[in-house]
Amino acid sequence: MKIRITPATVLLLLMQAFEGKVLLPAGLLAALFHECGHLLAAHALGVKIKQMEIDLLGAKLYPKGMLPSYHAELLLAAAGPLFSLLLGIFLLPHDGAFAVAVRDATFSFALFNLLPIKDFDGGRILLSLLAQRTTLKAAERALCVTSYLSLLLLFLLSSCVLLCYGQNLALTVLTASLFAKLFLTQS
Repeated sequence: MKIRITPATVLLLLMQAFEGKVLLPAGLLAALFHECGHLLAAHALGVKIKQMEIDLLGAKLYPKGMLPSYHAELLLAAAGPLFSLLLGIFLLPHDGAFAVAVRDATFSFALFNLLPIKDFDGGRILLSLLAQRTTLKAAERALCVTSYLSLLLLFLLSSCVLLCYGQNLALTVLTASLFAKLFLTQS
């Protein structure tokens, strides 16, 4: 399997490195565990992965060939957040600084990825569910609407937190870039 890391990801990691000593390793561990969920689901479904691309959205897995069904796509998309939630639940009774940071990062990672935004796990889940019940075109239009609304809300909330408390510059920049990407890729 080939692994590719985008330059924007390196920039985001550098921004987070200045947030605190424990935050970056905790976030990386949470992301690694999340992606292991996707990889284990791919293995269980017999899906071969040709490339993993690490970008601002996390890691994207590119299978060799087409996925067998919308149901398989739903299971692949849900596996990452499920693993994140399981790790967070496992860490609930632990109160060490690193355990708390990893727990918070895994819960945040799971919830963030479950947002109904295009290319997020939540968006993939929504698209798979809707495409099973309606046409793919109608499902894509619904996902486009939920993506715009979710990103707009997230951008407004992160901007308010940034302006009021001076926190979450990385989230504001990430949300703005995702919003721009969504606008630029729509035709």
